[in-house]
Amino acid sequence: MTTWLHDTFPGHEVNLAFARGLPADTFFASLREQNREPLAHGEADGWAWAVHDMIDEEDDDYEEVDYGRLCPQGAEVVVFVTEPCSAKAHGPHFAYYRDGRTTLFFSFEDFRQQRVGDNPDHLSAELFAAGVIGPAAECEEWKDGVHDCYEHGDADELRLVAAIAGAFGLPSPPLAALPLASPPLVAAQPVAAVAAVAAVGGTRPVVAPGTYAVHARGIDVTELAAACADAGYPARTQGGSGGWAWVTWDATAVRGGEVSQLAAFLTGFRYDERFGGPDRVETVFLAGTPACACPNGRHYSIQQCEDHPVQFQNCRGGFERTYFNVGRGRETQRHGDLLVGELLEAGIVGRETPAYEADPGFNDDGAVTMRIIADHFGLPATT
Repeated sequence: MTTWLHDTFPGHEVNLAFARGLPADTFFASLREQNREPLAHGEADGWAWAVHDMIDEEDDDYEEVDYGRLCPQGAEVVVFVTEPCSAKAHGPHFAYYRDGRTTLFFSFEDFRQQRVGDNPDHLSAELFAAGVIGPAAECEEWKDGVHDCYEHGDADELRLVAAIAGAFGLPSPPLAALPLASPPLVAAQPVAAVAAVAAVGGTRPVVAPGTYAVHARGIDVTELAAACADAGYPARTQGGSGGWAWVTWDATAVRGGEVSQLAAFLTGFRYDERFGGPDRVETVFLAGTPACACPNGRHYSIQQCEDHPVQFQNCRGGFERTYFNVGRGRETQRHGDLLVGELLEAGIVGRETPAYEADPGFNDDGAVTMRIIADHFGLPATT
């Protein structure tokens, strides 16, 4: 069981649930109605809390608790599922419900890559401030072949739990297992959103409409263009500046999903020998085409298909570190948090999005986000 419950309930796989905005007795009774008798419960700091079995083996009840039913209009429920699958040693799950709806859900195993719900960025400012998401949270030591990231897994989990508890002001009991030397569980100060400038770093489009572009760092333009041509995708234009080589294609001439996949391959083992070793190349793929709105794209967590690729993708080591579509708040549906600081600061994502609230048409075409991407990586224009 996770260390932050101090193994208080041996032999039980438990959920820890908090409720605010409804009477504590109503909360406990609602759990019992779903056959989940609290093993421990209490009230503190405006929250009712209960520890209960995840499943009821005695009655062969293996259904998940419907916390939405416990969360009427005006109420909030915070849940830690401590052992979602103990047999496979999966990490805990976290969920936040408000007004009966799932505002935020993530697994501790991949929360830096994917968070879902009505607002996947509801806690992003606090998590970023705590250093558990964003560039500062990335572990680079594993590349030496000796370091094992599991060695600091428990410490990372405790920091994440402390950040969540602080953001919601959750009572310490039953979270008393958090390290005594940790700061008090007080609400973290979110990153202050500022009014985004419509032309961050310049006014020229980062990628021309109807165009796909791949920027590569670590190889020159001759190597990049040759590799693309050998793969069956000769570039329409090419160039280089500021340490980046780039190539472009007319979107009507190639399939976007294929060239974005090629951008990932260029950074991985398939091209190790050609480019002189692993981890030499980093790529950024940009699409100057509309975000996918066709039925096939809906089968993906981030809407895409072969004809309408994700509009931004950054790859290293053969894998997509971060990718998402741009404009109209699509940045909240993303994989990876490499740019979360800049997106929060621009008011594009977060618990509140002041830029969109001030102007509903703000960043409608994604131009501000594209400029943020270009400025982050120092990309030269391909237009």
